[in-house]
Amino acid sequence: MTRINSSKASRIFAGMIAVLMILGVLFFSFYISSELEHNCTGGDCPICASIQQCENVLHKIGGGIALAVSIILPVLLICVLIYISGNDLLQATPVSRKIRMND
Repeated sequence: MTRINSSKASRIFAGMIAVLMILGVLFFSFYISSELEHNCTGGDCPICASIQQCENVLHKIGGGIALAVSIILPVLLICVLIYISGNDLLQATPVSRKIRMND
């Protein structure tokens, strides 16, 4: 029996959470679009209440995504720029190539 190390387990868990969030967003979006033209019974309409709850969840998820993108995107761009410029800074020298220099 093999054991799953914690980093692999956390990646699997994060992937499952991402899939569940995507499915939730799709379900809420389809529910709102299908019930948009319902026969409203007034102030105590259960369909309007559930549509309001779906919209609240979508706004909360959207706010978290915008915050994550605004933080992660600049960090990724800086990492890519460092990687690209790092290739130019590291030049091949005889020492880095381990060439023996006998006089």
